[in-house]
Amino acid sequence: MEPVRRIEHEYRVRFDEADAEGWLRPSGLLRYAQDMAWRHSTEAGFDRGWYRARGMNWLVRNCKVSMEMPITFGDVLLVSTQVIGWRYVWARRRSEVRRMGSEDGRGAVGQVATVDTDWVLLTESGQPAKAPSEIAEYFSPGRQFARDRISLPEPQLEPTMLSTRVRPLDVDPMGHMNNAAYVDMVDDGIGRLPADQRVDGLDCYRIGYERPALPGTAVEIVSWPVSETQIACRISTADGTELTKALVSRSND
Repeated sequence: MEPVRRIEHEYRVRFDEADAEGWLRPSGLLRYAQDMAWRHSTEAGFDRGWYRARGMNWLVRNCKVSMEMPITFGDVLLVSTQVIGWRYVWARRRSEVRRMGSEDGRGAVGQVATVDTDWVLLTESGQPAKAPSEIAEYFSPGRQFARDRISLPEPQLEPTMLSTRVRPLDVDPMGHMNNAAYVDMVDDGIGRLPADQRVDGLDCYRIGYERPALPGTAVEIVSWPVSETQIACRISTADGTELTKALVSRSND
């Protein structure tokens, strides 16, 4: 099969994907990017059954969501995906999001967001697995990349804490909390910060995923300001095991 390096698909932002102001939540962009990644893989002949038969699956380890313009419910978006980097057991995908400019959804105008996602291929036991040659040949762009390792600074103020649990609706077909649901938790944590510690106009999310969380898991969300333009957030289990860490910033400063 001749490789199709880049695909596109349209999405209309649903009412329930928007926040109280009517804007698409950052997690919505990540969900579109996930869906596009699996669409691309499936169209190439590598569906979930293909991976299941080989005892492998892709898991997200890092993502960066950059929102360049507000997106509101009812907007029609043209979302693309392609693999832009490759490393042995890793693949980096980029989704570019453009707002469609007419009622019938024709004629994309203006990029409104990008999502970069680092996926790692794992065996059923959770060990890194070298990508089968047919996968590498189809998707590999021949470019290496460096993983975006997130390091959180120590809080200078008392962190804000929020306790919650992994809900059934947060769980995806892999059986653990979906990586987009973590972004919703990050937003929940940030929303609990005192008014004088909040940052307006947050538009760039860098997320590092350390371990998966199962349904019903009790988690602690800890948030604190890093600067006037950046917030840090850590999500851990109740016993202190780190699940996810995030740096959320206002990128235009």
